[in-house]
Amino acid sequence: MIRGLLRRFFGARRALRSHAPRGPAVPQDPRAAADPWLSATLARLGERYCLGDDGPEGTRILRRTGRERFNPMQVWLRPSERLVVGEYEVRTHGDPASARSEDRALLDARLSGPLAKLGIAPGPDAVEEWGGHVLTRRYQGRLDDAARAAAAIHFICQES
Repeated sequence: MIRGLLRRFFGARRALRSHAPRGPAVPQDPRAAADPWLSATLARLGERYCLGDDGPEGTRILRRTGRERFNPMQVWLRPSERLVVGEYEVRTHGDPASARSEDRALLDARLSGPLAKLGIAPGPDAVEEWGGHVLTRRYQGRLDDAARAAAAIHFICQES
């Protein structure tokens, strides 16, 4: 009787969706299917990540931030070398000499330590003038373990 009253007031109980993990996504890209390291890296990253265009830096990583759209990230993979490459840009206005030292200190404080733990080391900095002073630092590292490569990509794309 109580159930009948509850159904009248609140409606019928809906079936709950299963929230069980589905397991690693199977890469659809033929480049990933041909390379076990690349396939394992993308499987660990999940469905939100896919491969973009090949360029001189390597193969760009794309990340889905909305429902359908994949955005290019500042991360490239070179599967033949097991290399992960990421770039960071810091833009400032004002005195170029002090801005560069502050920008380098910011990158060192926030990124160099966590990326070093993942096996990614900083490379040389480049400074350009466009819309202010832009300091670009490239981080890269050879990661033979696909799990560490996926963790580095995830950090660069989402956590930093």
